Amino acid sequence: MPHQLPSIDSPLWTARTKRIVALLVVAVAGLAVVRFSDTLPMLAVALILAYLLSPLAMFIERRLAPLTLLSERNRRGVAVLLTLALVILALIVISLLVLPVIIKQFEEFGSRLPQLMTSLGASIERALNEPLTLGGDPILIDGEPVIPLERLRQITGTPGNQPVIRLQDLNLVGATQAFISSLTVPAFSFLGGALTAIVNLLLLLSILFYLIRDGALFADRLVQLTPPLYRNDMRRLLYELAQVWNAYLRGQITLSLIMGTAAFLLATILGIPNPIILGIISGLLEFIPSIGSGLAIFPAALLALASQSSTFPFLEGGAFMVVAIVGWAILQNIEAIILVPRVMGGSLNLHPVAVIVAVVIGANLAGALGIVLAAPSVATLRVFGQYIYGKLFDVQPFPPTRAARARPTPPRWVMRRVWLPAARQIEARFGQPLRSRLRRKADHAR
Repeated sequence: MPHQLPSIDSPLWTARTKRIVALLVVAVAGLAVVRFSDTLPMLAVALILAYLLSPLAMFIERRLAPLTLLSERNRRGVAVLLTLALVILALIVISLLVLPVIIKQFEEFGSRLPQLMTSLGASIERALNEPLTLGGDPILIDGEPVIPLERLRQITGTPGNQPVIRLQDLNLVGATQAFISSLTVPAFSFLGGALTAIVNLLLLLSILFYLIRDGALFADRLVQLTPPLYRNDMRRLLYELAQVWNAYLRGQITLSLIMGTAAFLLATILGIPNPIILGIISGLLEFIPSIGSGLAIFPAALLALASQSSTFPFLEGGAFMVVAIVGWAILQNIEAIILVPRVMGGSLNLHPVAVIVAVVIGANLAGALGIVLAAPSVATLRVFGQYIYGKLFDVQPFPPTRAARARPTPPRWVMRRVWLPAARQIEARFGQPLRSRLRRKADHAR
């Protein structure tokens, strides 16, 4: 074995060779993504959880700073382990205390479902059995009033003694189970079997540990891999992407918790059955951008239609449904006008049409996980598109970051009505010098 390692003295690659190798690397990476696509949902979930749990790990790490016996890297590792332990403990507590209540609510909701469908079908048939009117007068065809239900019977060939609409025959339970399966199976495929669940759970926790501990290191390595002339560009791209995902993920979770709690309180006040289920449904539907909050109206309206208010006994049936719809509409307007601008901000800056199209495409590609990640994924593509556009047309891709605003000076009326009275009170206790300084400030403002 030689004592001196051989040096790399091959000639430099030509531009053509570099392009060919780069294309081969991209092709191999694409084939690897297609081949191992089953593991991508778990990796996506790990990345999202790591991003959400990083602030908690940083908070714990700052509290561990006085422990000088630990190096910075070890302190970061201990903070990540404590973070994961707290999350697991919280999940255990929720499973023992909250989950039984939720399961009971779901059982009650499931028992109400057949009666709800029967009542809704009967209500629709009663409405369709009324003649159509125009300006208070019935609409006539061949001298006979137009009754929608009879027309439906003629079109479908349904005998008169059988109902045309049987909503209870719809497999809503199966559809609900399929939706829950689409939400959990792609993202948490380790739930298939006991051994597979344990192995994949350990893998997920391991990935989480390293992503939270070394997330900043990964970003630095990515910058270092970039050609020197483009490293500042990469840092700016990472900053813009962080703004997008931070605004969406943490903002969406905040909105989900607020709207879920608000829906639960509203259902409790109005006396709608199963308020916990309605709160959970409203919170989960918040993760469907633009249209999720609107979909939350339907379960509340259906439950109100088939029940009587437990707090206002005079409300039942159609009147109760109208009250529920109005209440949920008020919640949506409060969310759109007050909550969304303050919680989400304008970091996504996407038109609702683009978001809805992205939701449809995401649902086709990755099920429920694609629906949740549709909006930030489109915003990510927009960031890269801005950069490419700027480079193609020699313009600045991103606006300069805003500098921190200086603290505004108080208005003059504040100085006259606040500073001077405070100066007089302080003078009586502490003497002339402090009052003189306050007086000079007030005179300067005047």
